[in-house]
Amino acid sequence: MIDTREHILRTAFKLFLKKSFKAVTMSELEKETGLTKGAFYHYFKNKEEIYIEVINKYYLTNKVPHNEEIEKNGTLLEYIHLHFSHLDMITSKLKEITGVDCPDSSSVSLIMEAKEYYPGFKEKLKDTNNEIYDTWEKMITRAKENNEIINDIESDILSENFIAIGLSIFRYILASRSSEYAISMIKLQYNQLYKLIKR
Repeated sequence: MIDTREHILRTAFKLFLKKSFKAVTMSELEKETGLTKGAFYHYFKNKEEIYIEVINKYYLTNKVPHNEEIEKNGTLLEYIHLHFSHLDMITSKLKEITGVDCPDSSSVSLIMEAKEYYPGFKEKLKDTNNEIYDTWEKMITRAKENNEIINDIESDILSENFIAIGLSIFRYILASRSSEYAISMIKLQYNQLYKLIKR
């Protein structure tokens, strides 16, 4: 059973994806959630507050896969497979929430709007991206130390390569309109890069 707050966020997420943050009105949100104005405002004061929580919940918190054991003791290959699981989870969750098999350009637009309507978004995004980079670099450095991969390679450049592959998912989604195809291409590229660097 989805609680009222979660119901509001899911409904808002779908509307923002469909129409953009700017185009959605509070009256639309109230109507789509089926809540009275008083009940709605019990949870959120305004549309901006909802938008910020939607971005936090469905975008920022989903960017970084975490597994404490893998990050502490795992191999680079295990970390790559963790990314595979994470991509599958995100896609499945998005489909469950929105009812759409594959996100379109509106997903990218929703994030682009955050630069304008979410105070402090650039800093939060920078922090998240730094976390992603630091974790890749840590896993790569350990893989070199453990002779899992070749030593004659720059950890920072390799980290950027893995990150660039992950980000290319948007290109595949927009070109193919298939999340399944996009994820399969990301997996192929991760695996190919790993084959090139492993001992």
